[in-house]
Amino acid sequence: MTARVERRKAERRRFSNSPKTEDVILPFLEILCLSVWIGSIIFFSFAVAPGAFASLPSRQLAGLVVTSTISKVELLGIILGPILLIMLFIGRRPGEKIYSATAIRAALLATMTATAATSRYFITPAMVILRNAMPDGIDNIPATDPMKVQFDSLHHYSVGLMSVALFAGLAVLFLTVRSLMKR
Repeated sequence: MTARVERRKAERRRFSNSPKTEDVILPFLEILCLSVWIGSIIFFSFAVAPGAFASLPSRQLAGLVVTSTISKVELLGIILGPILLIMLFIGRRPGEKIYSATAIRAALLATMTATAATSRYFITPAMVILRNAMPDGIDNIPATDPMKVQFDSLHHYSVGLMSVALFAGLAVLFLTVRSLMKR
């Protein structure tokens, strides 16, 4: 009889220490959204773009595939960025200092969102206009052609923005997991 009572007490202690479902849902959704966003950046950067240029018959065709795919990654960032910021502030603990990891996470998420918006509304459209303006296609333009030089410059900006978003995202993911482990 006493063994049964002790076992029940141990079960109650175990369940009383575990977090409630409602306390787990928001952090789960936050990590899920962040993982989807970071995963899309990684998949695009290391699989889609190199794969398209390695396997398709022309750079022009590969560029079309990459442009279509990057527009989806950018849109994902523009949608998930504000959602993650809202979740971050909903989950903020009362009285938390402004210079906390939450503020750093918010700044990094805002940076990621800004890179996605800059790429979607400025860099990618300019690259599409340049690519379409090349009469013989991008494959047949000399590297010294002013349009090709400008296109390459925009491409470097695009890669830079995606890199900033990736590293900011990894930092946010680290800080998010760290803050959850402290609770």
